Amino acid sequence: MIAMKRHKHCCGPRTSRGFSLMEVIVATSISLVVTASMVGLMINSLSNTSRVVKMSKLTDDMRIALQMMTRDVRRSNYSADAVLCFANPDCASDGTVAWSGDVQISQDGDCFIYQLDRDFDGDMTENGAGAFRRTVQNGVGVIEMWVGSTVPDCDGVNANWGLVTDPNDITITGFSVDDTLSYAEVIWDDGEGNQFQQKVRKLRLSISGELTTDASISRRIDDVIKLRNNLYM
Repeated sequence: MIAMKRHKHCCGPRTSRGFSLMEVIVATSISLVVTASMVGLMINSLSNTSRVVKMSKLTDDMRIALQMMTRDVRRSNYSADAVLCFANPDCASDGTVAWSGDVQISQDGDCFIYQLDRDFDGDMTENGAGAFRRTVQNGVGVIEMWVGSTVPDCDGVNANWGLVTDPNDITITGFSVDDTLSYAEVIWDDGEGNQFQQKVRKLRLSISGELTTDASISRRIDDVIKLRNNLYM
């Protein structure tokens, strides 16, 4: 009979071996590095998101201000009696239609004035003019709109100038308007050397601004518009 050897400890409990101190230190260090990287990534992501939100607000506010100006001035020089000029090339000089003149731009290019036939009676000269300008209030640049019934004064301090932009939110650092893209076109030639012309008016507007609380968030917006009513010359 073959004798079977039994190992004394073959089936007994084994002693569990834990992590060494060095292994714990290495694992902890790796965990800290990963955690720090995740925190840094999260902070960077939140910072970028905050900048995007701020830039979006600045852009929206500036576009709203620019749209208010362009939508209003596009209607300038409208006259309910303009139809009387058909077949009458002398309507501007014979008193048939009361024209108010061209858009007036200040010497510095940061203010412009225009006329509208607001009550549709064919006479723009009796209606309050429209105007926009950039000015500085308490060290903050703002865009203002003329809301009075008298002739606007681009340089004066007047209660009839109302705020378009909020100085608590944005600072308008620059604003300019020019009509260098406008041109004259012949609308009728009598064949005897007499020509009648009209001015096709185009305005180029540029507005620059930054957040009042964070000057690093800045933006510039440019726009070119064609006025709907050409100016008879």
